[in-house]
Amino acid sequence: MQSTISVVMATYNGKEYIIEQLESIRLQTRPVTEVIICDDCSKDNTVELVQSYIDKYNLSGWSIEVNEKNLGYGSNFYKAISKATGDFIFFADQDDIWMLNKFEIMVGLMEQKPEIKLLCSEYEIFSTGEKVPEYAKNYGKDNLRDKSLKKINLTPHNIFIGSLGCDMCIRKDFFEEIKPYWFDGWAQDEYVWKLAQCAEGCYMYHEPLIKHRVHASNVSMHKIHNIDKRIQFLEDLERGNEACKKYILDTSKNQKHLKIINKNIKSEKLRIQMLKTGKIHYAIPLLFYNRYYHSRKSLLMEPWIALKNKRQMKSTQNTSN
Repeated sequence: MQSTISVVMATYNGKEYIIEQLESIRLQTRPVTEVIICDDCSKDNTVELVQSYIDKYNLSGWSIEVNEKNLGYGSNFYKAISKATGDFIFFADQDDIWMLNKFEIMVGLMEQKPEIKLLCSEYEIFSTGEKVPEYAKNYGKDNLRDKSLKKINLTPHNIFIGSLGCDMCIRKDFFEEIKPYWFDGWAQDEYVWKLAQCAEGCYMYHEPLIKHRVHASNVSMHKIHNIDKRIQFLEDLERGNEACKKYILDTSKNQKHLKIINKNIKSEKLRIQMLKTGKIHYAIPLLFYNRYYHSRKSLLMEPWIALKNKRQMKSTQNTSN
């Protein structure tokens, strides 16, 4: 019996590019079983465009549903994934273009190798419009393009997401296994990336299978210099790592994995305390946790943010007095 394939997509104001993405899904060399699109209360005509496309080609198994209220990117994607019924679930952005053999290659590999729980691929980038984010210059710099399949082991470096969500395919049964560990708002790509490593099932296929569009409206990880947003970012990281810890304790009890996760949690707690209190002395013990930063630049940036915030608070107090 042939495996079934689901594509899930979270849309929001995607009218400009979404038809190109839908075309690249419809024309795959291995046909999709269902396409589930959850729209997060778009203010443009995204929903009408998608429904018209579905009707035009009489696409059985394709649907678009509008949320009753705005859920946010992570929760909207999780909702879409939860609705999928296929053996393999692909995550799709609303503005990319997929290579037409993406399903054929990725599902073929996962059918051959049941140990793969999450499979990611490489990507090409192209830009559209003006004011393209500078971070896009680094996209794809580590691509090998040699068609090799590599396991991604859990390490202090690998725990930070090393793939785009739109490159990912997850097994339905693995998603069902990790559902109890998700929390509201957790980005779907980080969620499956971390837990697949904890389960020894995260793999990367080194061939570009999508053309990833970068433009001024991309949802991205711009530098977070605002202290409140930085604290929220770190609290979310900590919460995600606590979920990973619980998953490991519930399943493998892998001590090496637990050590890495615990070190991450400890470093995040120290970083949050430094930012909240403005006490720069927290930077000293954090030097011993430098392996547990996504970017070494944060070792210098976060004390600067904390000090700047402390000075602003003092200035406000003096003004009020």
